[in-house]
Formats: sequence, structure tokens, C-alpha cells
Amino acid sequence: MNRQRQAWVFGTGAALAGVLAWAGKRVLSERAAEQPVFESLGEQDGVELRQYPALAVAATQVEGAFASSVEEGFHRLAGYVFGSNLKKESFDPAAPEVLQHRYWTPEAQRLEMTAPVFFQRQDEAWRMTFVMPSEFTLESLPVPIDSRIRLEAIAPKRMAALRFSGRATEEAVKAWTAELLERLHRQRLHPVGEPLLAQYNSPFMPSFLRKNEILVEVRLAAVH
Repeated sequence: MNRQRQAWVFGTGAALAGVLAWAGKRVLSERAAEQPVFESLGEQDGVELRQYPALAVAATQVEGAFASSVEEGFHRLAGYVFGSNLKKESFDPAAPEVLQHRYWTPEAQRLEMTAPVFFQRQDEAWRMTFVMPSEFTLESLPVPIDSRIRLEAIAPKRMAALRFSGRATEEAVKAWTAELLERLHRQRLHPVGEPLLAQYNSPFMPSFLRKNEILVEVRLAAVH
């Protein structure tokens, strides 16, 4: 093997090792993110039944195409989590026109990022939600500066979940949603409401390491 060939092989190997090391760090970092605690009620045909407790979430609705709505919704909610907010005790509801143009403030509170991010179809819009860290209640969360973000309490729910990997494109989401609903039909379980897409990774995570799920609320008893 000539020197040029050896240099190319060495450089390619070093680059690949660097990418794998970076990806490994991303996986460890994102796995450390807090996730909602749920009770697993069992798994059948790849579908896990879960009982989720009440959750506090930050939510926003975006109109438009799937991909652009995901990007816009994430941008809004990430802004809130990373400091586009005011601590509850410093919020002045008498001055909303001022708050709308303030992003970073001395009263801002940075929150820890959690996983997953939920995405759901709602009429003609898309709804994205971030689950808030468990240390907060709905009453103690900082106030969003962006009026398009709402803080909400989600009631306890029993959910069915089906996991898939790769990029959560609109086509993949439709296919896996249909697959989940078909498996629930075979199990004689009745879905309630619109299914949700759950994404556990940042946009920087390589496709082959990504974790996604389709979830839908189900009735407590099988339909006969």
C-alpha cells in the first residue's frame, strides 16, 4: 500500500472514529435527560401499554406543513425552556407589549430539557408539547414571554406505544401510526383521540441512533 493510500485510509478511519465518539457522547447526554415516569402494564405484539401520571407541559400550535411545523414548534418551546420566560414572582401582566419583545431578562429561568417532545395533529394545525421537569408544578413554572406558548396540566392517561427508529418524516409517522392502530385492532383495544409522535433525540442525533414512538390513548377495557 503506497503512502497516499495509507494516508487516506488513516484519515478516513480517524474521521469515522471521531463521528462515532461524538455520536456516543450525544447518546449518553440525551439519555440523561429526564423522562416522564410511567407504569408499564405489559407488552404484546410490540405494543406497550403504559399508565402515565398527570403532567405539566408547555404547548404551542403551528399551522403549516409537517416538517416546517416541527421546526417552528421546537424553536418556540426551546426558546421558552432556555430562558424566554419570566419567573412567576417577577411577571407583570400589565405590560404584555413590553414582554413580547424581551427574550433574555435578569428574571429569566433556564429549565432542564426533558424527553420526549410530543407532536400531534389538531384540526388544521400541529400541536407540540414539552413535558416540564418534575420539580415544577403548573403554578411554579416561569411565565412564557411568547404568547403562543401555553402552560397546561395533562390528566393521567393510559397509552399504547409503538417504538421505531430513524428519521420521523411525515411518511414514516403515517406508516407507523397505521401500524399501531392495526395492532390495537388485532388486540381489540379502542384508541381514543389523535395519536402522538414522541421524539427522544435532538435534530443532531444520527438517524440510526434515533428513538421515536407513536402513542395513543386507549380505553381501559378491550372492545368486544
